[in-house]
Amino acid sequence: MRTKHKYITYRPDKGTYIVSMPIDGKKAYFTCKSLEEAIQKRDSLAELHKLDKNIVKGLSAHATTKTVPTLAEAFTEFVEKEIRPRVALSTYSKYNLTKNNYCKHLGNIKIDRITHESWQSLFSTRQEEYHLARSYIIDDVRRFKAMYNYFIGLGIVKDNPLDKPIKLHTTHKIKRRAFTEEEKELFLAFAKEYDFKFYVIFSLYFSTGARRSELLALQWQDIDTFNKCIRIRRSIGRGTVDGKFTELIGNTKTVGSVRDIPISTDMLNMLLSLRKEAYKLTDFVFTNTHHIKYEHMSLNTIQRAFRIIADRANLDKCLTIHCIRHYVASKLITSGVDLATIQSIGGWKSPSVLLSVYAHSNEDAKRKALEKTLF
Repeated sequence: MRTKHKYITYRPDKGTYIVSMPIDGKKAYFTCKSLEEAIQKRDSLAELHKLDKNIVKGLSAHATTKTVPTLAEAFTEFVEKEIRPRVALSTYSKYNLTKNNYCKHLGNIKIDRITHESWQSLFSTRQEEYHLARSYIIDDVRRFKAMYNYFIGLGIVKDNPLDKPIKLHTTHKIKRRAFTEEEKELFLAFAKEYDFKFYVIFSLYFSTGARRSELLALQWQDIDTFNKCIRIRRSIGRGTVDGKFTELIGNTKTVGSVRDIPISTDMLNMLLSLRKEAYKLTDFVFTNTHHIKYEHMSLNTIQRAFRIIADRANLDKCLTIHCIRHYVASKLITSGVDLATIQSIGGWKSPSVLLSVYAHSNEDAKRKALEKTLF
């Protein structure tokens, strides 16, 4: 990790500083235990080899004038400078949510005054109060730990209170189940009755397993009528921009999420029918009826439609819109499709993620397996 000190970088995994300087035409590297030691080493080398003396002096003097920020100030700077330039809007939004959840408790305290015990208490309280999974809290711990490492690299603080483990209790993770065939057919029947536009988008969801943020970002140029496929090239993300919560079209969740997904002739014809019936022609396949805020259909709109349709169909309340993606993964796996192909269809990061998160067996599958082998 780069620091503001010329020739000095910080290694958070080792907790050490590396001085790397060109000496006699070659790069020389020196490992130091603290920033002060690294600055002294760099200055002595610069003096010895007549390297950038004036620049080095200026940086050394500047280091003594820095003040320690509060948690709110520190996390904001860390996110804006280190995180926002390299992540999708949805990830950036998660960091902002983390900031809001914790800075309301410790936001006005300088980060070098927040002890490991204070962090332990806050993380434990939050897990208990909101019944959160251990993995969920660990993600927050990692974000704040990275923030401390950032400011250690800048020479503003010396220690990371989150280097010590945070103790959290293990919670029972309730995995979402997939739609059954009967539930799928019932849901689509009620979707068709509710609004043909939503019938089309949910039919596409059930037939491709693409993320809803990817489907809503589809543009007409992404519908390949010759090869009968949809091209996933972008995604909708949520986040706060200039103090306002909004939805923006951005990159897909991962590089592997850029893909082409084959669709049936019937599915292609349903998509093309939307263009004929469109209230107003736009670049987007799925739009809000009156385009009040966004040209594309918003994530909230499809979420509301899902809940209305599911309630009208009297489906299990535990079924969420994401369970449609589970349905596709489970259907493909139980049909014997190889993991590499399933991964490429759904845009999952790796086969292990696909198996651990989405491949849930159901009672019918277990019964069929036993009937086939043991009964």
